[in-house]
Amino acid sequence: MRKSSKNCRADRASVNSRIQAEADEAIKAPPVMSFSAQMPAYTYTSLCPDPKRRTGPAFAELRRKKVQHDT
Repeated sequence: MRKSSKNCRADRASVNSRIQAEADEAIKAPPVMSFSAQMPAYTYTSLCPDPKRRTGPAFAELRRKKVQHDT
Protein backbone atom coordinates (compact mmCIF):
# COMPACT_ATOMS: atom_id res chain seq x y z
CA MET A 1 0.00 0.00 0.00
CA ARG A 2 1.30 3.42 -0.95
CA LYS A 3 1.72 6.14 1.69
CA SER A 4 -0.15 9.37 1.32
CA SER A 5 1.79 12.61 0.97
CA LYS A 6 0.62 13.59 4.45
CA ASN A 7 2.20 10.42 5.92
CA CYS A 8 5.40 10.99 3.93
CA ARG A 9 5.72 14.53 5.27
CA ALA A 10 5.07 13.31 8.83
CA ASP A 11 7.74 10.60 8.49
CA ARG A 12 10.24 13.07 7.04
CA ALA A 13 9.50 15.53 9.86
CA SER A 14 10.07 12.86 12.52
CA VAL A 15 13.37 11.82 10.91
CA ASN A 16 14.51 15.44 10.70
CA SER A 17 13.61 16.08 14.34
CA ARG A 18 15.50 12.94 15.41
CA ILE A 19 18.57 14.04 13.45
CA GLN A 20 18.36 17.52 14.99
CA ALA A 21 18.07 16.03 18.50
CA GLU A 22 21.18 13.91 17.90
CA ALA A 23 23.07 16.95 16.63
CA ASP A 24 22.04 19.00 19.68
CA GLU A 25 23.21 16.19 21.96
CA ALA A 26 26.56 16.00 20.17
CA ILE A 27 27.08 19.74 20.56
CA LYS A 28 26.43 19.54 24.32
CA ALA A 29 28.79 16.57 24.79
CA PRO A 30 32.22 17.20 26.34
CA PRO A 31 35.12 17.59 23.90
CA VAL A 32 37.05 14.53 22.80
CA MET A 33 40.28 14.14 24.75
CA SER A 34 41.94 11.36 22.77
CA PHE A 35 45.54 11.51 21.55
CA SER A 36 44.57 11.92 17.91
CA ALA A 37 42.16 14.76 18.72
CA GLN A 38 44.74 16.73 20.70
CA MET A 39 47.85 16.24 18.54
CA PRO A 40 48.54 17.85 15.15
CA ALA A 41 48.01 15.91 11.96
CA TYR A 42 50.72 13.40 11.01
CA THR A 43 52.26 13.41 14.50
CA TYR A 44 55.61 11.54 14.62
CA THR A 45 56.06 11.60 10.84
CA SER A 46 58.22 13.76 8.59
CA LEU A 47 55.03 15.51 7.39
CA CYS A 48 54.08 16.84 10.84
CA PRO A 49 53.68 20.66 10.84
CA ASP A 50 55.22 20.88 14.34
CA PRO A 51 59.01 20.29 14.04
CA LYS A 52 59.25 19.07 17.65
CA ARG A 53 56.85 16.21 16.92
CA ARG A 54 58.44 14.91 13.72
CA THR A 55 60.12 12.01 15.52
CA GLY A 56 58.63 9.57 17.98
CA PRO A 57 59.03 9.87 21.75
CA ALA A 58 61.45 6.90 21.89
CA PHE A 59 63.76 8.47 19.29
CA ALA A 60 63.59 11.86 21.01
CA GLU A 61 64.51 10.29 24.36
CA LEU A 62 67.45 8.48 22.74
CA ARG A 63 68.62 11.73 21.14
CA ARG A 64 68.40 13.57 24.51
CA LYS A 65 70.50 10.88 26.21
CA LYS A 66 73.09 11.06 23.44
CA VAL A 67 73.38 14.85 23.73
CA GLN A 68 73.70 14.65 27.53
CA HIS A 69 76.32 11.91 27.25
CA ASP A 70 78.38 13.88 24.72
CA THR A 71 78.43 16.98 26.92
